Amino acid sequence: VQANVRGTTNMLQYSNEYNVTNVVIASSSSVYGESTSTYFSEAEDVNMPVSPYASTKRACELISYTYHHLYGLNVTNLRFFTV
Repeated sequence: VQANVRGTTNMLQYSNEYNVTNVVIASSSSVYGESTSTYFSEAEDVNMPVSPYASTKRACELISYTYHHLYGLNVTNLRFFTV
């Protein structure tokens, strides 16, 4: 939990302080929880994660949105999948 949430928050804070303009964050397909969709979509509801890990990844996505909203930091969250 600390590595994901605190680490991401620290990175975003330092990026803002040192005028970094673009940040890429590794999220996870785990945020989709128990979705039954054949094809995942960014439009899907991802607000009911089913594990602590997924919760922290979703929290990081929300924190990064907040930094974008407040400070104009360009943030890209990539939701990686395993194959």
